[in-house]
Amino acid sequence: MKKWTVATVVAASVAGGIILGVAGSAVMSGTSSTASPPRTTHAAAPVPELEAKQPRFVMNDDGTATLSATLVNHTKNPLEITWAAAGQPDDLDAPVLLLYAARPTVALKPGEPTRISGPGDDYRIRFSDRVQVGSTLPVTLQSRRHDGIQSGPNATFGAPVVARTTADGDVVNNGPNPDITVHEAKFVVVPGQKKAYASGWITSTVDDFTSLRPTAVTSQGADIEYLHQTATGGPSGVGAQAGKKTYLGQAPYTDDGARGDRDYVRASDVEVGQTIIVTMRFPSGDVVTKFTVVQGKADGTIQPPTPSRRWITASSAAG
Repeated sequence: MKKWTVATVVAASVAGGIILGVAGSAVMSGTSSTASPPRTTHAAAPVPELEAKQPRFVMNDDGTATLSATLVNHTKNPLEITWAAAGQPDDLDAPVLLLYAARPTVALKPGEPTRISGPGDDYRIRFSDRVQVGSTLPVTLQSRRHDGIQSGPNATFGAPVVARTTADGDVVNNGPNPDITVHEAKFVVVPGQKKAYASGWITSTVDDFTSLRPTAVTSQGADIEYLHQTATGGPSGVGAQAGKKTYLGQAPYTDDGARGDRDYVRASDVEVGQTIIVTMRFPSGDVVTKFTVVQGKADGTIQPPTPSRRWITASSAAG
């Protein structure tokens, strides 16, 4: 009689009668014909420390796309997402994704799934460029420990771009931003000056910042280059603070080289009385505002609008 001795069995399928993994060898006592080698399987791929489950980019109505995923922190420490890009970690030219956190510090708790980009979710991630349905975009999310002292693991994955359907109501679309408003928006044309500086202020119910320079078009759709000057070497961008005014610019609107960071358009590109539509791509959603081109004085202040003939006649009659 032939006798088999089998070393430690890692896993077996009882129903199928197949040994899936053997941590040793099978030997036979006595004489026998050549025995078949034990069947083994490849080890499962290690689970990443920061995992993105079921990632996909859902198309928005304006041609951009919102990243939908469930993040799982497999480390022992709470993590925060600090940066997102459509590329590999070593790709310095990868387009930056717009990352919005609903609070200054949002923690991904160890072992708990965290949904992103749904209404009311703590994180929203959006690709501001136009994308093609059917393509797959590489994504890298960088993290740090919630204590803010040490960096955390990256999550690198591919996300397919899919068309938005009625089933995607739980993924935020890029509609009008109800949280951020631009007031008294103007471009000021000063006689003899090449720059028409932006004027106005921003109010907001959220804290948000975009490093993307705003875009501008005329009411007929012609592109206008929105520019930024800096006296500090800092990046261009637009910020908003909850409960506070953020000024785009204040008088005098003169180019004396000492006014610091300011936004402007070329005076030669616009005309007094014209409407310029400016889009600020905040992570919380695009803010689209109509700017009016107004006449400024030589001293950089804004010239009061000329009263209409009807107003003058009515005022004289009242006097």
